[in-house]
Amino acid sequence: MPSVPLKAQLAIRDHWTAPSSPVQTSLQSLCTLLGHTVIANPEWPLLVADLDAFYPDKANLVAIVAGCVQAWAKSMTELLEDPAHEAWADKLLEKVPVRLQLFVEVAGGKDPKGGTSWSEARDGFVVALPRRQVVQPAELFPLFRGGLLGCFEEAGRVVPLMERKAAAAADDWAGVEVDTTTGKAEVTEPPPRAVDYAAASAARPRVEFLPVVASLPRPDELFLQPPYHLSLSHGHQHIEVQCSHSPTLQLLADYLKRWCRVNHTDTRNPPAVQVKLHQSAFGLGEMFDRLTLSTEDTRYTTQFTVTSPMIVALIEGVLGYELVSKQGGWNFRRDTAFKTL
Repeated sequence: MPSVPLKAQLAIRDHWTAPSSPVQTSLQSLCTLLGHTVIANPEWPLLVADLDAFYPDKANLVAIVAGCVQAWAKSMTELLEDPAHEAWADKLLEKVPVRLQLFVEVAGGKDPKGGTSWSEARDGFVVALPRRQVVQPAELFPLFRGGLLGCFEEAGRVVPLMERKAAAAADDWAGVEVDTTTGKAEVTEPPPRAVDYAAASAARPRVEFLPVVASLPRPDELFLQPPYHLSLSHGHQHIEVQCSHSPTLQLLADYLKRWCRVNHTDTRNPPAVQVKLHQSAFGLGEMFDRLTLSTEDTRYTTQFTVTSPMIVALIEGVLGYELVSKQGGWNFRRDTAFKTL
């Protein structure tokens, strides 16, 4: 653990990895109650870097993180033991049939107070630590309880990806704007088809000096700002979309999963195309940098193929990206920030 201060390493050994530590005892109790393995492996170098300004004493930082996870585990345990929340427990077991994964990160964006949520993409729970100094982790117990109780509720009305405007011509489709913080979609006017990239580049502040690394926000926040770059490559049974803007990939994945046919020639009735988001190797929060569409693991793959024109139509016509070049694949760019809902 070379990027973690020695004092923090010792604290991790004492407050986190030690089997007799309070947090491990709480996680083991939850594991016994669920009957499933509970996996929690914090990215300590990232957590220490992100919380460094709030905790001068790095041993205290580790102790607080461990205490917050302990509070989360106790909150989960109490809910599972409460007969009044039996329906919630049944829903949890549907979501977690084998093992429960826990991802620990620091709250970001417009809601720095922290909390917990369920991530379908990562297939696990996220514990978001407050972006401030926490004195007593027990103070987060009500926040975690409320987040757990509401984590499986519907997010609200689903906005259609495209809808016809009553006063528009037959071919005048509305587009989609994506909330740069949450990745939610909003129907808006279609973007102009022609983009003057020279003018767009001139409008951005000119960078004359290299910034100080510590002054830059973490990648999952930094890359929510334009310009957004996207590339698409394809093969016979495989398409890969890479993008610097994670919510763009999330929206594409959600849309394609929603409308994907079922492969009835396979007795398991799997989706005809495997749609998979890939977590970025950088950042601390949920951030995706690749989306893959594949029929390679589907039986009788001659029935279905993965084609790029439909994906290109979504990228250009719905999300407003502009084609830059076709060298080495399809390369797109968008210089206008997506509007916030």
